[in-house]
Amino acid sequence: MNYNWLSNTSNAFQLAIRQTQTQLLSTDSSTSLYVKHRFLNHLFKKLESVRQLFLILILVALPFLACADNSENRREINVSDVPMLYKALQAANKNGEAHIKLAPGIYQLTKTLVISAPHISFIGDSANPKSVRIVGLGMRSRSQVENVISVTAKNFTLDGITLSDAGNHLIQISGEYNADFPTLKNCILQDSFQQLVKVSSSEKSDHASDYGIIDNCEFKYTQGIGPNYYIGGIDAHGSRGWMISNNVFRDIASPDNRPAEFAVHFWNGASNNTVENNTIIDCDRGIGFGLKGKPASGGAIINNLIVHQDNADPSADVGILLEQSPDTQILDNRIFLAHNYPNAIEYRFTDTINAVIVDNITNKPIRKRDGATALLIDNKRVKEVSSILTADELALLASLK
Repeated sequence: MNYNWLSNTSNAFQLAIRQTQTQLLSTDSSTSLYVKHRFLNHLFKKLESVRQLFLILILVALPFLACADNSENRREINVSDVPMLYKALQAANKNGEAHIKLAPGIYQLTKTLVISAPHISFIGDSANPKSVRIVGLGMRSRSQVENVISVTAKNFTLDGITLSDAGNHLIQISGEYNADFPTLKNCILQDSFQQLVKVSSSEKSDHASDYGIIDNCEFKYTQGIGPNYYIGGIDAHGSRGWMISNNVFRDIASPDNRPAEFAVHFWNGASNNTVENNTIIDCDRGIGFGLKGKPASGGAIINNLIVHQDNADPSADVGILLEQSPDTQILDNRIFLAHNYPNAIEYRFTDTINAVIVDNITNKPIRKRDGATALLIDNKRVKEVSSILTADELALLASLK
């Protein structure tokens, strides 16, 4: 199956972004603010329509593409203990095309679950992921890689399951093996010694993990702080076309004077990813695109809520960061940081060009650094957390303390 049309559609979306930015920047400086405001609304409505069309095409087409790739109807295998789980996965890895359904319970692993064939799903209880727990060998330092789940094949799905207690990552998706179209939804991911979800790549491979979906999941450290600074929520190298939406990230925080990695980080060649409608609470850093020497490009950070009020965390940092990430949008986010770091949003380095930062509400500045350029419009600074959060959101935060 040829997936080039997905890349072409994504490229068309990014072209629309660049054309919009060019039109905005080319408007005459004498144009009235009223006319510019109407012009801006018109252009961003067009841009949003293109973005929504792109996402609809992805969501509608992927199930049909998955069916088209299936050589047979997908088997269902029911398991209720660890030996059955290993046996079911061994059978599924022979030909792929299997739903492995886990009964409620605790599955204490003795070794990593390795997904090496396409179209394999682990299905628990999407309404109650706490009832199905896959537990690794412990959150502690290891000399060798030790994950709960390792994925080296396309179209893996994890739905309605809690993963916990890993020496490295709860799940590693290997872009170097072209593990495209992974889906994580309705899950709880907690307590790993390094990043909770790792999407890896390799300089020895041209492949990356593309078009992943992570939706309606909870990422957290259950002690309210991490075991070391080298932790994060989603850490994705080289990934393209991912959608991270409707998730909650809590307490991804370092215990020492080095900040933890981001709740969500796309970098090292990543492009055209979207992070939308997530809630990030008391994490050292919120959302990052790019890193100095390991850039990202394109994509959008939209309508996320980032709040940090836990001043016992020693190394809290920025809410949103673009670092060598051109052609990226930061739109409609809300950020309240009660710690001492001075900025809510930063864009850095001369490679960060054509960024658009619009309609964000923050209690701290949006800061340009190291020669970056961006278009900033209608961003708002406020002082009180009640000006950023709704009454229901304030009540939820109070209940988490």
